[in-house]
Amino acid sequence: MKLSFSASLSLTPKGREEALHKVLNINERLRNVLIQLVAPQTVEQIINKRTGSSNQAEVVQCIIELINGGFVAKDGGTIDSHDITSASSGIVQLANGFVLSEAKFLLVDFCVDSFGTQAQTYIDQIEECKDPTGLQLCLKNIHAATQSKCPDLLPALMKVIAEINKTAY
Repeated sequence: MKLSFSASLSLTPKGREEALHKVLNINERLRNVLIQLVAPQTVEQIINKRTGSSNQAEVVQCIIELINGGFVAKDGGTIDSHDITSASSGIVQLANGFVLSEAKFLLVDFCVDSFGTQAQTYIDQIEECKDPTGLQLCLKNIHAATQSKCPDLLPALMKVIAEINKTAY
């Protein structure tokens, strides 16, 4: 399934019935996401609200399950949900064969935009990377820093990772 951060989500009649009356008794994790959609929201809004209690990959998976179950309707552009979940889980992973120079450029740009004056530490680490394994370790540090210092920027980091993965052969 394809899912975009900007995709607008809303309840279907089936979803409204379940949210109000527990007709089908869906599991609690799905229900928690479903209830948030009583007012239409974007995927990104739901992810940002739910990350305190679970990881982003689980939230994206819940949204996909609700869409597939006919509880939620989506409308908007698309990004492959694999790109979202691979970067939003606790394990950030770059695709094999990515272009190292392009990845370094994109990550430096993200760090400057995200961390401001504190970016230099991460930029130095990125510049020292001579191979994909080293950059993968740098990315884990950047991901951890983003989660702790500016979690609202995780979707932007996930987009950068998706962009890097598109350079893979």
